[in-house]
Amino acid sequence: MKAAVCEGYGPPEVVQIRDVPKPAPADGEVLIKAAATTVNSGDARVRALRVPRGLSLAVRLRFGLTKPKQPVFGFDVAGKIEAVGTGVTRFQPGDRVVASRDLDLGCHAEYVTVAEQGAIATIPETLSDQDAVALCFGGSTALHFFERGSLAAGEKVLINGASGAVGAMAVQLAKHTGAEVTGVCSAANAPLVRGLGGDHVIDYAVEDFTRIGQRYDVIVDNQGNATYPRVKGSLEPDGRVLMVYGEVWPTIAASWQKAVVTGTAKPSADHLRALIELAERGVLKPVVDSILPFARIADAHRRVDSGHKVGSLVLTFD
Repeated sequence: MKAAVCEGYGPPEVVQIRDVPKPAPADGEVLIKAAATTVNSGDARVRALRVPRGLSLAVRLRFGLTKPKQPVFGFDVAGKIEAVGTGVTRFQPGDRVVASRDLDLGCHAEYVTVAEQGAIATIPETLSDQDAVALCFGGSTALHFFERGSLAAGEKVLINGASGAVGAMAVQLAKHTGAEVTGVCSAANAPLVRGLGGDHVIDYAVEDFTRIGQRYDVIVDNQGNATYPRVKGSLEPDGRVLMVYGEVWPTIAASWQKAVVTGTAKPSADHLRALIELAERGVLKPVVDSILPFARIADAHRRVDSGHKVGSLVLTFD
C-alpha cells in the first residue's frame, strides 16, 4: 500500500510517498480503507520539530531522538472498514467510519488499523468522508478543553486563534453552548469567524485584546501567546484560561492556578459521536481549507507551515 513516510525531521520535502506493507487487524481491531485524512498543525510541528520552547527534548523522547519512530504521521482517518479482527462486535466490513489514532499517528496511509474500543464512530449517509474527518482534530480538542473548563451558557468566551482547525470548531461549539463569543484572528478571516457564529471579532494586527478593557469568563489560547500573566487582567473573577497550545515553562508556572487548564486533548468515541451528531443536525459546520489528493501531501504540509490555513486541510485517496 501507499503511505506518506517521514524518515527524518525537516521541511515538507522529508515526507515521501512510499510502498509499505499493508497492515492486518489484530484482535479487537478494525482495518479501515482510507478515503480521507488530514494534515494538521500537530503533523507539521512534529515533522519540523517546531514545538513550544522547552518541549523539544520531550517531543524527541516521545516521537524519536534523531528521526521519527513512527514514520507515518496522521492523526485521523475516514473511510470504510475492510476487515475486522477476532472479537470485534461493534463494527463490520462495509461500515463507514471516522477515527483518530491520536499520538499513535499512522493515518497518512491507504489502510489504517484502529482499536474497536478506541476513538472511532460511524459516519451517517448525510455526511461525506471529507467533512467527517475535518471535524476530528479541532472538534475533539475544543470539546476536551470546554468540558474541562466548564464552559456554560451566558458566559463570555474569547478564542485566540479563531480560524484554525481548533478555533473554528471552538467558535461554533461555544456559540452552541450559549456563550457570547469573541474571536481573535486576521482581518482576512474575520468574515469566516462571524459566519461561524462569532459575536465579535478582533483583528490581532490592529488591537491587543488584553488592552481594550474587556473581561471574559473563558479565554482559549490556540496560539501560545496568551499566557496567564498576560491575560489575567482580562479575566472575570472566576475566569479560566484554556491553554490548548503554549510554551512549557509559562504553562508549568501557571499550572498551580485554578484558573488555568492545561494538558493534551485525548480524542474519544463519545466526542466523535457528539461532533457527528451536531454536524448532522446542521449545528456544526466542518471548515475545510482545501482538499488535495494524497500524492500532494508535501504541499499540504507547506500550506500548514504558511500559517494561513483555516479550519482543516483534507487529503483524499483514490
